[in-house]
Amino acid sequence: MVRIHSCPPFFSTGGQASTIELVGGPANDELHRSRREVLFPENRNRGNPMADVFTVEQRSRVMAAVRSKGNRSTEMALVGAFRAFHITGWRRHYPIAGKPDFVFRHARLAVFTDGCFWHGCPRCGTIPVSNRPYWEAKIASNIQRDRAQTKALRLRGWRVVRIWEHDLRGSALRRVVRRIKATLAVNSQSSD
Repeated sequence: MVRIHSCPPFFSTGGQASTIELVGGPANDELHRSRREVLFPENRNRGNPMADVFTVEQRSRVMAAVRSKGNRSTEMALVGAFRAFHITGWRRHYPIAGKPDFVFRHARLAVFTDGCFWHGCPRCGTIPVSNRPYWEAKIASNIQRDRAQTKALRLRGWRVVRIWEHDLRGSALRRVVRRIKATLAVNSQSSD
């Protein structure tokens, strides 16, 4: 049993305190449902007893606007490698087309760290079983966007290195560091 002795300020009770009692059990399910519908009419057809301040459409827009910046499993692993191997001259989230994770501006090198799931790694990327058509389309569009970003940067004279998340673990990380150092060395020799 839940008792609310006074209503929250967003309920109008005419200034008087009121008590709402919700008693569990199948006999009271209809009573609970009707009280929830009165208290939260926007949730009436959602089948969700939790309160939300947004409608379904508003919540969808809010969630779609959320953008991540800085992935610990990929970007931070590479930051640690750059520091451990004394690779300097990089910047994170440098404002150029394609939004690479790291940019070596003077060497015109853009580095992307791609998560195996989100970018469709052929070695270890998987597609969830539930809602499979959605995920296949989502991952395919991510792959297409990755290709377009790489092409656009190369057309502007940038070198592009893409690193898979699984390459940032164990001994593969040393290969990634050697690859970046070699690319930086080629860029510095061509600018001399």
